[in-house]
Amino acid sequence: MDNYQEIINLESRAEMTFDNGSFDEHLALWAENECKFESPFGSFDEASSYIEWLKGFYEMTQKMGGTRHLVLNPVVEINNDTAEFTGYLYIINKSDGSFMGTSVMRDKFQLIDSRWKFVYRSVSPDQDLSSLT
Repeated sequence: MDNYQEIINLESRAEMTFDNGSFDEHLALWAENECKFESPFGSFDEASSYIEWLKGFYEMTQKMGGTRHLVLNPVVEINNDTAEFTGYLYIINKSDGSFMGTSVMRDKFQLIDSRWKFVYRSVSPDQDLSSLT
């Protein structure tokens, strides 16, 4: 698999592991000592805090019927052993297919032992979030 395809695969796996509640598999996509996540819902600099938050976010979405996160319009820039991804996230309700929202994702990857790993993720929803807080 070439570098571009591996990055796209990681993006899709990150969303699928969240939608399926596979948190150990999700965390395995990240570099061991790098886990910086930023969003209006929570921001974290360490894996344990990020995964605990992710589990709570997952439980909240399950109460609404679950989710399917679709990665769209990927742009990947690779520079030696680092890569950056920008794309859209389109979120639908798993149980009824209704629209839940869109976001812009900006992610960074590091090539470690010949494998790409997440080191940073930023998620910026396109919708007004004031009604959710």
